[in-house]
Amino acid sequence: MTDQNRQTAALSAIEASLGPAAVDRSPQTLARYATVGASPAGIVLPADEAQLAKALELAKGAGAVLQPVCNGAHGLEKAGLDKVIVLDLQRLNRILEVNGELAYCLVEPGVTFRQLDAHIREKGIKLWVDHSGNPDASVAASFVGRHPGYTPYSDHYLMQCGLEVMLADGKLVRTGMGAMPKSTCWQLFKFGYGPWVDGLFTQSDFAVPTKVGMWMMPQPPAHQTFMVSVPNEDGLAALFDVLGPLKLNMVVANGVAVSNALHDAALLGKKRSDFKGQGPMSASAIKAAGEALGLGYWNLYGALYGLSGNVPILWDMVKGAFSSIPGARVITDGNGIDPGLWAWRMGTMTGAVAAPPANIASWNGDQALAANPVSPVDGDEAMRLYELSRDICAKSDFDLVSETVAIWRSANHRQVLPFTAAQGESGVRARGCAEALIAAQAEAGFGQILAEPGLRAAVDKTFDSGGLSALHSRVKMALDPTALFASA
Repeated sequence: MTDQNRQTAALSAIEASLGPAAVDRSPQTLARYATVGASPAGIVLPADEAQLAKALELAKGAGAVLQPVCNGAHGLEKAGLDKVIVLDLQRLNRILEVNGELAYCLVEPGVTFRQLDAHIREKGIKLWVDHSGNPDASVAASFVGRHPGYTPYSDHYLMQCGLEVMLADGKLVRTGMGAMPKSTCWQLFKFGYGPWVDGLFTQSDFAVPTKVGMWMMPQPPAHQTFMVSVPNEDGLAALFDVLGPLKLNMVVANGVAVSNALHDAALLGKKRSDFKGQGPMSASAIKAAGEALGLGYWNLYGALYGLSGNVPILWDMVKGAFSSIPGARVITDGNGIDPGLWAWRMGTMTGAVAAPPANIASWNGDQALAANPVSPVDGDEAMRLYELSRDICAKSDFDLVSETVAIWRSANHRQVLPFTAAQGESGVRARGCAEALIAAQAEAGFGQILAEPGLRAAVDKTFDSGGLSALHSRVKMALDPTALFASA
């Protein structure tokens, strides 16, 4: 039996057992999950854990391959391999608990940030939701994929506490304190007893998440949001040199975003064609584009939090530090900046869950791939990575549309390559550019922290030393010996 026949047999068996609502093979739906060079054979949508276990059993019996996603309803989670069956958990979307006193939630994988925010507002719970930029993304997926947000709780991997997964054989496993039947601290103490295994189920193909606990940020008594813009390309170094000590000493505690003018122009729905010239934009053109929007070449978004008497003291110090950068503007009122962009940027740092004015891919297409390297929060290193990446993008006729989120001691970069899905050459070129970025960045010492499904093989090659790949393979063989879950 061919692979395609196995997938077809599995879809038919699941539909016969779970009903027509559990399987979707419509072209419109498949297109939503497709990415460059990969389109799924069908979508399986279990409604609860019993249906999930049955779907795994039937798929395994047919020899099919599943790619789990937490919530693909809005096209945010893509197929990594061609003709796999996407196992979409969007119907497992119950908010199981939000504890306002102890500041945590327990959710199923289909729950989105928008849904969680609406629940909190309805109940009048004074907690902030930290989201990674898109309100329709899955809360669980932000942990599984290790996507950062913008408040002091921006490290979603660190803020996760308590996990339940379903293994390939249908067995449910609770981690941490949840492994003890009468535990009162499943969402309070991350590590439980014995080896801590939660990380095995992030960026992996070992199991399917069914419940995820997350710590949430209580509303602080006071806060001060701000923006710092610098006018020139080389101003990135100064921004990071000032920011580094402030992050290291936890003065500026949020996930600090640093974006170039093209990134924020795209968030406003501006397009490459709105600006003069052909080919990748020059530094002077990018500077002019930023000035037309009230932005700098580079724009930093940060916030301070604490007691009402303490925040002004910290602000005087932080304002003075950034004001020392030649040409820098330190802004707190948003004057001269698009109100929609300002409101969204400030909202991401203060628990407001909303979509940006436009999709970043609108800069030059309708979809995007991205490289996601990490660097120190250091000016020289940030510039070295930026210049390397800028030049590689230019060779493939791409602008470098870039945002960085500084968390703790690292700067997590997202370098977006927009393309038009209907133009096959555009997507192939974007993938080639992304793979070139990944290889060159690794050679320069900058590793990827996450990857689009279709780029994971390229990233795996850069980490294939020191026995890590062998260890991953041994864990995979132990937990999923028949490779039911796709290795993207």
